Amino acid sequence: MKKLLIIFLVITLASLTACGTAKEFKDGTACEEILNAVVEATEHPDSDKLYLKSEDNLDSSSFSLWVDGLYQESDELDLFSDYAIFVSAGTTTYEIAVLKASENGSTDKLISVFERRKETLTLGDKGMYDPKFDMRISSSKIEVAGDIVILLITDDNDAALKALENLK
Repeated sequence: MKKLLIIFLVITLASLTACGTAKEFKDGTACEEILNAVVEATEHPDSDKLYLKSEDNLDSSSFSLWVDGLYQESDELDLFSDYAIFVSAGTTTYEIAVLKASENGSTDKLISVFERRKETLTLGDKGMYDPKFDMRISSSKIEVAGDIVILLITDDNDAALKALENLK
């Protein structure tokens, strides 16, 4: 009986450990790689704006404009150490954003940033031009995998999630 109990405990602990690591991306997976996997897996508009850490083209004012719709300095750039953001420049609401929490940041703070972004989109004029706006916003997802937080506003979040799982 003790042997069965020990075997059961070992299997249970092993499965819990496996579940914990399965949620995170492989070490060294860059936000840009995650973004590209999702963009490739989902239909997206041809017109876009990319912010990539590899190009380091996201400054404090651009970040504030994207998150809150205000062109002002933001002190939130230190919340993340890596980023990749895809924003449709046309009338279609399609966005993928991937932020990796820094030592100064936390996934909770990054989730708050994404919630504010969704609110900014809702208050903006995209809804006037995009007939699927309400559906995309209401079905949007915020995913957390370790220290990486991902915003998905697509027509096919299931395909996006599958692409994310393939990277883990």
